[in-house]
Amino acid sequence: MQRFSCILLFLCACCVQASADALYQRLDSAMAMHSRAIEAKELHLTQLKHFLTYAGTDTTRLLSAINGIYQEYRYFRFDSAMVYANRGIELATAARNLHYRTLFSIHKASVLSAAGLYSEATDMLAAINPERLDEELKFELYEALYWLYTYWSDYCIDNDYRTTYWALKKHYLQLAIAHAAHKPGNSLFLQAERELYVNGDHSAALSLYRRLLATEPHDSRLYSAACFAAACCHEHLGDSVMHERLLVECAVTDLSAPIMENLSLQTLAELLYSRNADIARAESYINAAIADAEFFGNRLRILHSTARLSMIVEKYKAQLHGQNTSLRLSLTGSLVLLLLLIATSVFIARQKRLLARRKAEIDRRNGQLESLNTRLSQLNAQLSQNNEHLIATNARRENLAKIYIDLCSHFIDRLENYRKMVCRKIKAHQADDLLEYSSSFRLSDEDAGKYFAHFDKAFLDLYPGFVEELNTLLLPEAAFSPEPGRLTPELRIFALIRLGVKESSEIANLLFYTPRTIYNYRSSVKSRARCKETFEDAVAHTSR
Repeated sequence: MQRFSCILLFLCACCVQASADALYQRLDSAMAMHSRAIEAKELHLTQLKHFLTYAGTDTTRLLSAINGIYQEYRYFRFDSAMVYANRGIELATAARNLHYRTLFSIHKASVLSAAGLYSEATDMLAAINPERLDEELKFELYEALYWLYTYWSDYCIDNDYRTTYWALKKHYLQLAIAHAAHKPGNSLFLQAERELYVNGDHSAALSLYRRLLATEPHDSRLYSAACFAAACCHEHLGDSVMHERLLVECAVTDLSAPIMENLSLQTLAELLYSRNADIARAESYINAAIADAEFFGNRLRILHSTARLSMIVEKYKAQLHGQNTSLRLSLTGSLVLLLLLIATSVFIARQKRLLARRKAEIDRRNGQLESLNTRLSQLNAQLSQNNEHLIATNARRENLAKIYIDLCSHFIDRLENYRKMVCRKIKAHQADDLLEYSSSFRLSDEDAGKYFAHFDKAFLDLYPGFVEELNTLLLPEAAFSPEPGRLTPELRIFALIRLGVKESSEIANLLFYTPRTIYNYRSSVKSRARCKETFEDAVAHTSR
C-alpha cells in the first residue's frame, strides 16, 4: 500500500509539472508574438487617428473620437494618453462642453496617478464638484479616486499616511460601486474589490472575480485586472497551483492585448525567483516587464522592476557558478569514461570481426530471399493475368445477357403488334379471326411465362447473390424472400435496372406492364430502402 501511494504521488507530480510546462510554453509563445501585438495595436490607433480627419466640424463627434483614442492609449502609452487627454480638455473647453471637459480632466488625473504624480492628480480631481455630475461622470470620478489612493497606499512607506490613503481608497470604492450600475463588468469587479479590501473575505471576492472572468473578453484590461486579483486571492488561500496558473494567464493577456501598464510579468518573475525555480526565465520576464514599463513611460514601475532585476541577476550568477562547478566534476568523470571507452573499443573491434562473418552469412540468406521474391513476383503477375481474364469473361456474360433481353424484347413487340391486329379483326366482326386471336392470346401468356422463367434462370445464373445484396439495401422488414430460382415482379424490375435498362417504358415493354405500373413498383420498393436517394444507383452496382 505504501509503495502504491508513492507511485501515485509521483504520477501526480509528473502531471502537475507537465501542466506547468505547457503554461509557460504558452506564455513564452505570447512573448515571442508581443512585438506583433504592439504593431497591430499601433496600426489600429493609426486608423482611429485617420478617423479624426473625417469627423468634420462636429465637436461632439470629435470629442467622442478623441475619447476612443485615449481609451486605447490609457494602458498602452503614458505620454500619448496624456496628449489626447489634454487635447480633449482643450477642445471641450473651447466648445464649452462641460461633460467632456470633466471626463477628460478625470482621464488626465488617472494617467497622472498611474505615473506616480499623486499630488497633481489629487488637485485635478478635487477641483471637480461631484454634485454637478451625472451618473456616468460620478462613476468615472470615484473610480479614478479609488485607483489613485490604491496606487498611493501601495507606494507609501510611512504607515500613518498609508492608513489614511487606505481609508480613502475604501471610501471611494463604496462610492464607485453605488454609481456603477451602467457598467456591469466594472461593477462586478469593484464588488469583488469590496469583499477583498473592505470585508476581508477572499473566498467571496474570488467567487466574484471568477464570474467576471467567465463573461469578460480575454483581451480586455478588466479581464487582466480580475485575473491578477484572483491570483492574489488564491495565494492568500494557499492554492499555489491556481495562483501560478492565473498569473501566467494574466501575463498572456497583457502580452497579447497588449497592456503595457501591468504587474503580471514582474510578479511572475518574483515568484520564480522566490522558489529558485527557473532563474533564467525569471530574468527574461523581469526584462520584459522593464521593457513594457519603459514603453508605457511608468517611471515608478521601471524603478521597482529594476530593483528586482538586480536580485534576480545575482541569483542567476550564483546558479551559473554552481553549474560551472558541476561542469568541472562532469569533465573529470568524462576522463574516467574515456579510459573505459578505450578498453571498450578493443572489445568492440573483436566483436566486429565476428559480426563480419555473420554478415556474410546474412548476405547469402538475403540472396536466397531475393530469389524467392522474384518467384513470388512472377506468381503475382500470373495471378493478375488470371484476374484480368475473369473480368473479361464477366463482361462477355453481361453482354450475352443484354443480347438475350433485347431478343426477348423484340419478340414481345411482335406479339404485341399481332395482338393489336387481332383487336382490329374483332372490331370488323370477323369471327374466324376472333378464334385465332383467342388462341394467340393464350399462346402469348404461355410464351410470357416461359420468357419470365428463362429470364429468372439466366439472370440468377449471372448474379446468384443479387437478391441477398438487394435485401441489404432495404429495411429488414422489407426484405424479399422469393421462391428458389424465381424472381418476383419487383425483383425483375430491379434486375433489369442492374442490367442497365433504367427507363420505365422499356421495362414495361419487357415485363408486359404499363409504365405507370412499373413506376408504382419502383416507388414502392424505393420507399422501403435504407437510403432512398441512392437506392437505384446502388442496385445498378450490385454483384460486382
